[in-house]
Amino acid sequence: MNKLFALLLGLSIATLALVSCHEHRSGQLEQADALIYTQPDSSLALLQAVDTTSLTDDARAYYALLWTQTAYRSGRFELATDSLAQAALDHYSRHPEERERHVRAMIYMGLHSEIHEQPELAMQLYKQAEATADTTDYRNLAQINYRIGQLLSNMNVMNQEDLQHYEKALTYYIKVGDTLQIIYSLLATGALMRNDGIQKARPNLEHAYRLARQCGDSANCARSLEYLARGYLKDSIHETAKDLAVYCVQHYPSARYTVDAMLDAACAYALMGRNDSAQHYLDMAPQPDANQQRESMRLFCLKAMARNRHDILDYIAYNEQREQLHDSLRGNPIIARLLAIDREFDTRQRQAAHAEAQSQQHNMLVVTGLTLLAIVVLWLQIYLRNRRQFKGLKTQIEHLKQEQALQKVAFENSRTSDAHLNQRLAELLTVYSGLCDRLIAMSNDYPEKVFYRQFMKEVESFTQRGELLAELQKYIDDNNDSVMSQFFDEHSDLNEKERGMIILTALGMRSSSIAVCLGLKSDGVVRSLRARLAKRLDLDVPLTDYLAEIVKNRPFI
Repeated sequence: MNKLFALLLGLSIATLALVSCHEHRSGQLEQADALIYTQPDSSLALLQAVDTTSLTDDARAYYALLWTQTAYRSGRFELATDSLAQAALDHYSRHPEERERHVRAMIYMGLHSEIHEQPELAMQLYKQAEATADTTDYRNLAQINYRIGQLLSNMNVMNQEDLQHYEKALTYYIKVGDTLQIIYSLLATGALMRNDGIQKARPNLEHAYRLARQCGDSANCARSLEYLARGYLKDSIHETAKDLAVYCVQHYPSARYTVDAMLDAACAYALMGRNDSAQHYLDMAPQPDANQQRESMRLFCLKAMARNRHDILDYIAYNEQREQLHDSLRGNPIIARLLAIDREFDTRQRQAAHAEAQSQQHNMLVVTGLTLLAIVVLWLQIYLRNRRQFKGLKTQIEHLKQEQALQKVAFENSRTSDAHLNQRLAELLTVYSGLCDRLIAMSNDYPEKVFYRQFMKEVESFTQRGELLAELQKYIDDNNDSVMSQFFDEHSDLNEKERGMIILTALGMRSSSIAVCLGLKSDGVVRSLRARLAKRLDLDVPLTDYLAEIVKNRPFI
């Protein structure tokens, strides 16, 4: 009986140990799965520590899936074997209830096929995975669409289907919140959008650059700038392309795409006719370079520099080398798509030269016609302006005739007990009346053109008599306790014309008379000037009312 009890106890302990060991390994796999997208190297280390000899079939398939994923995510492609990827796919194909893992197995088997140059099989697996995935499985849907987009781009499909898949991937990655994959998707969409012009691609590429800077990702910062620079080059916006490429070279000197930025800068400078700067950045790019796209860009830059030097032999030689390179790459869809950007340079240059030759035939006629039109328009504007000014002056002078009689009555009513002041004011009024009489006579005697010139000359002569305004100010001060001097002391920033307008307004002169005396176009200008001065002087009431308050004794009305 004791032996039987001991045997049962031993079996129970062994069972518990096995369950505990299984749960421990299962926990390790779950932990490795959680780290695949954020810390793939740590995930790989956890998987390497798992004892695979005692794994169940489900756990073994899960392990094979995680190992394949982690190998690709960490860049250890040599660890991703056919047998592990196929084992995971075979297992989950028999267990459709494990939908999410089944989708992952198809994705990474597709990637494995793609790397081993089986694009048709890879596309089939991606399409099958997309049909199997749950509509809320954003992570896998994002990966599927990104891989399909890249596969179509590599196959040189030009029907915009690759762009549509990249845009779907971007939408799903945004929902997942995977910043790095968002950057990759923005760069992929931006690169394709450049075919329709850089303005369409710019928002995505600039967004990728901003996200890369926030993450401290210098490699993708350089990639974003280089994509932008190449797009501006394609659209023949050379100055902007140069600035972006030079900025990339200066701020990200060791990034992978900086070499392409060096070539972009060299080409931009060459297209702008600056061979010295082009040669400087061309020398910075490492040589020799096995990258055939870069070789095409280098030859294009040399060809443009030869054209700037008017060296026909070098131009032909570099052009032939570049055409030979393109001929040798006709079977490579990836390079052919990229070189399409370079070929557009030549096309745009030929189109620009043709357009310039045509436009030069019409430029002289257009310039001559515009010049004649401008002369006619200018003459008409001057004529109409003079007509308006003459009409306005005639109106003002008519007002002067009426005001002179009123001013004489006002003077008689404002006499003071000081005989000297009365005499001086009479002299000042005589000067003003003389001006008015001369202007009235001129408006009747002179033709329109001559009258306007004589009017401005007469007014200028009158307003230059600073002693007259000084005497008027003195008259106000003598009769009003020096209020005008105090006012000008407080506001020393007033110019001569403003001071004269204030003095004449303080004397009660009408706006039309002030306009004549100061050579202003109309009484409306006087009113506008008074309004601006009131605002500048922080007055609560109009300037006319304020001056009427402080200047009690004045002769004019």
